[in-house]
Amino acid sequence: MSAIPKELFGLRVEVLRSRRKTSVLYIVGDELQIRVPNRVRDRKIVEILETKERWIRNKAIQLQSQPISKEREFISGESFALFGKNLKLKVLEGGRVGTKLDGDYLFTNVRASEIEDVRKFRIKTYIEKWYIQEAYKRLEEKVIRYSEIIKVSPREMKVRNYKTRWGSCDRKGRLTFNFHLIKAPHSIVDYVVVHELCHMLQPNHSKFFWNEVAKYDPLFKEHKKWLKLNGAELIR
Repeated sequence: MSAIPKELFGLRVEVLRSRRKTSVLYIVGDELQIRVPNRVRDRKIVEILETKERWIRNKAIQLQSQPISKEREFISGESFALFGKNLKLKVLEGGRVGTKLDGDYLFTNVRASEIEDVRKFRIKTYIEKWYIQEAYKRLEEKVIRYSEIIKVSPREMKVRNYKTRWGSCDRKGRLTFNFHLIKAPHSIVDYVVVHELCHMLQPNHSKFFWNEVAKYDPLFKEHKKWLKLNGAELIR
């Protein structure tokens, strides 16, 4: 029988084993994820939880103190962010379906026959598609600019819908970014781009890596903290 607790400080415990090399803890919603290599046994996982007990408790307290985000309705007048600026959604019937930006408005066209949950789903889908297209274009511009400054040459760039990370850079220099990132202010987006590009110089999070990040983003500590405090709101 496993000694791993099913719940800690109100967080549901979920163990995720994979071919990864290290163990790490993540808070995802009301779930505490323990991501470990396949070879790690239950006893070691219990030890990790005991060692990180204070950190887990503090994170749980922070979550409980945060206001609950209102679920999106996807109706006219609702706000959506783009680089820290609020855009107003305006839902229209007829015309070519999809979402486009015009000034401070996100115009989304749906079919008149689509109502209630079907309409909500369509609007959500159109807006996400728009965000993904916009993210690719805007992030590519930033990657090109900072690549020239940092003097690195990434092989390719992709955009994904992540829930627990903002970006990644593999050993071959392939970049991937969370499309929700472009909802944050430019300075925060720049920090994430710089962060991932610096991994091409230092493929870890050692002091040498952070020294590289500091060269191109002296305020990276503030930007990193901002993401921790506001990241969940961007992804909703």
